[in-house]
Amino acid sequence: MSAERNNTVPAHAGGQMLTYTIGSNGSNADRSNLHEVMREVFGHNWDVTPVGSSKFRMVVKSVQFGRMNLSQATLSQALVSNVGKPSDGEPDHPYNVYLSNRRHSVVTGNKTVVLEPGDVTVTDSATAVAITTKEPYSTIGLTVPGSLLRTYIREPERVVGVRFSGKTGFSKIVSYMLLTMWEHVEARNFDTVGADLASNMLSILAACCQVSRDPEAEQNADVLVKQEKIKHAINRSLREPDLCVGDLAKQFGCSIRYIQRLFSEEDCTVSKYIRRQRLEGCKRQLADAAWLHHSITEIAFNWGFNSSAHFSRVFREEYGISAREYRKQALKGLSYYQH
Repeated sequence: MSAERNNTVPAHAGGQMLTYTIGSNGSNADRSNLHEVMREVFGHNWDVTPVGSSKFRMVVKSVQFGRMNLSQATLSQALVSNVGKPSDGEPDHPYNVYLSNRRHSVVTGNKTVVLEPGDVTVTDSATAVAITTKEPYSTIGLTVPGSLLRTYIREPERVVGVRFSGKTGFSKIVSYMLLTMWEHVEARNFDTVGADLASNMLSILAACCQVSRDPEAEQNADVLVKQEKIKHAINRSLREPDLCVGDLAKQFGCSIRYIQRLFSEEDCTVSKYIRRQRLEGCKRQLADAAWLHHSITEIAFNWGFNSSAHFSRVFREEYGISAREYRKQALKGLSYYQH
C-alpha cells in the first residue's frame, strides 16, 4: 500500500487541500502507511480492509480550517472500522459528521443502521464503529474536535450512529450543506465561506439532534399532539352545556388528572380553556349583524352557558367590558341601536 500526497487548492486560514492516493497490496507495512493518512485527515486511526477481488484504491482529499477538517474520501469496496479508543486518553477526541453516496451499514457498539445515499450520521473516535458497503463509494465528512462540537450539541455521544435522513426535515439541509461545502472547495473559494458554512451546518445538525434524540423534546412534542387532539374535541362540543373534563377523560381513555396535567403545561386549566373558547364564540356572534335580532342571553346559551348572570360576569372579567356595551360598540351605526 502506498500513499502519495499532493498539495493543491488553497484553503481557509492559509491551509491547503491535501490529496492522498492510496493503492494496496495487503501487506502490514503498507497498512501502517494508510493509518498515517487516516490519522492526519480524520484525527485518529481508522482501519481500512479491502473487500472483494478488485484491486483496492482510495483517494482522500482534505482541507484543514481552524480546528476542523473537511474531507472527501473515494474508495473501493472495503470495511472501514476503528476500535474506539481515544489516542492517549485525550478528552478532546474528534467526531466525524459525514454522508455517503452509496447505501451502506454502520455498526456503532451494538447498534446497526443502514444509511441511504445522502443520509448523514455522526461517528465518535471513542466508540467502536464498522462501516461496510457492497460497492465503491464516496463520502464527504466534517471532522470536529469534541470540545468544539459540544458548543453546538451538548451531548454529541447521544447521537452517535443515528441516521439523519437526507430527504426530509432539517437533516436534508445538513446533507445539502455538506455537499455545498465541498463544492466550494472544488471551486476554490472555500476560504471565503468555509467557516461560516461549517458553523451554520453544525447549528442545523444540533436542531436535528434535539428533535431526534432529546427525550424532553420528544415528550414535549407528544404533549402538544395530545393537547391539540383534546382541544379539537372540546371545540366540537362547546355548545353542550354539560361538557366537562370527565367526559373528555372517558372519550380519550385517560384519567381526569392526566388531562389536567396536559393543560397545566401551558398554564391553563381545562375549564378555563372551555370558558375562553365559549366566550370567543359569543364575542364573534355579538359583533355579527346576522345575529342582530338574537338576545345576548340566546347567544350565551347557544355557546353552552346556562346562566345569563354567570355569562355576564365572566365576559366582563375576560374583556373588561360588558357584553351589552361590547355589542353596542361593535354594531355601532346599525339602525337597531339608533332608537
